[in-house]
Amino acid sequence: MTTATLTWIGLGLYVLVAAGFAIRGARKSGSVASYAVGSRDLPAWVVGLSLSAQLTSVATFVVNPGLVAHFGLAALLGYGVAAGSGITIGLAVLSGPFRETGARVMALTIPQWIGTRWESKGLRLAFVVLSAGLLAFATLIVVALALVLASLLGVPAVAVAAAVLVYVLLAMAMGGATAHAWINAVQALIMIVVALLLVGTAFGQAPPLGGVLERLATIQPSLATAVNPASPYFRSLFEVFFCNFLVGLAIVGQPHILSKALYLSDGKQVRRYLAVAIGAGLVFMAVLWVGLAARLSLPTLPRIDLVVPSWIGASFGPGLSVVVAIGIVCAGLSTLEGIFLALASILSVDVHPLLPGAKPEKALRFGRLGLAAVALVCLLLARWQIAHPTGGSVAIFAQYGIYLLFTASSVPLVAGMFLPRARRGGVALAAAAAVVVYVAAGTLKLGVLSNNPAVLATWGLLASWVVLGASLLVPGRREA
Repeated sequence: MTTATLTWIGLGLYVLVAAGFAIRGARKSGSVASYAVGSRDLPAWVVGLSLSAQLTSVATFVVNPGLVAHFGLAALLGYGVAAGSGITIGLAVLSGPFRETGARVMALTIPQWIGTRWESKGLRLAFVVLSAGLLAFATLIVVALALVLASLLGVPAVAVAAAVLVYVLLAMAMGGATAHAWINAVQALIMIVVALLLVGTAFGQAPPLGGVLERLATIQPSLATAVNPASPYFRSLFEVFFCNFLVGLAIVGQPHILSKALYLSDGKQVRRYLAVAIGAGLVFMAVLWVGLAARLSLPTLPRIDLVVPSWIGASFGPGLSVVVAIGIVCAGLSTLEGIFLALASILSVDVHPLLPGAKPEKALRFGRLGLAAVALVCLLLARWQIAHPTGGSVAIFAQYGIYLLFTASSVPLVAGMFLPRARRGGVALAAAAAVVVYVAAGTLKLGVLSNNPAVLATWGLLASWVVLGASLLVPGRREA
């Protein structure tokens, strides 16, 4: 059989299994609460695998290794060591307190959590608007999946993007959190197998102790150094380590990531859930080595988003190519489903009550129907990025949107859990400072580093914490 035929068969089997979980989950998603966070009776290992699948999008399997192939060791250290450490520490520190506070205030979404914790409708509405940044990350996933599957199926990438969005739209409109978590757990197990296959093949082509840096240096000396001055995103230790570490810490605050802690029934499950998620995450992080193997093995280097599809085609036969493709599909759909679930929950919980004559019993239907508009916008953005990737890669476009969201949410989330002396006014000013600094620096091109979304996020995060610190020094009545 041809590669295209095998791919169609593999995708068909995947859809059948996922549909079974979605139908099963639909029976348990009769209310907004059960749709958004499930019945809170899921095993910790299932939620942990679900979290690892959420954190490991198709960017980890396709886009980030492409950046490593183009920019070398600096990109590997920035994404694998600095950002990976930040994510691990962020999860370990924030998951428990967020679950405890979320359970106490009965929050189902990040905007609701922030609005309830700080007793502010304005903050809640602001984060509803900022959550639109999730669309940028959804676009990255759709584009990467479209490029990988289009090369295997022999169909236009835009058509694949449309098919992916229709599938996710139907799955998330039906299933809800319970189905999503179980599907994610299965996806994570498949992803682990595929990750080990990719890493094993990459190590065979470029053994870690086999003089890889020396071979890279013969191509271009800056590929073998911790800093790559010739790159647009890894030009200094500040960009490679500090910015990526800080971004890793803050990225945990994304709605589809941190809200996983709300699926747990009690605090005792948090450790097991984190152990599973972090263990799987380490396996996925090793896939970045594929970028170095691709740089050394491919005769010509394609654009960033096409490096991994080209390497897969050159390194595997038809059967294994399909297995790898299914794993990449799992990586992409797991995160895309989480984003759609988060957006549907926000539409149901935070947007629907604002409508004139809104009835609580219709909130869930409103959220599910709203996903159709989300999917349409995402398709238009994906079509644009397939033809004209921002900064050479759809990853940069995605970072502009999603980094703004978690840059703004850092202070309200962390202060809400750990700083009882913080006041609502100071928190609001800090969040506003983060947005203003991020947008102004990026729009006005302030400084030579302003093309890097990680740098914009770092400046925004530092500004917001400086503002909050200053507000804590001003005497006054505690408001929240």
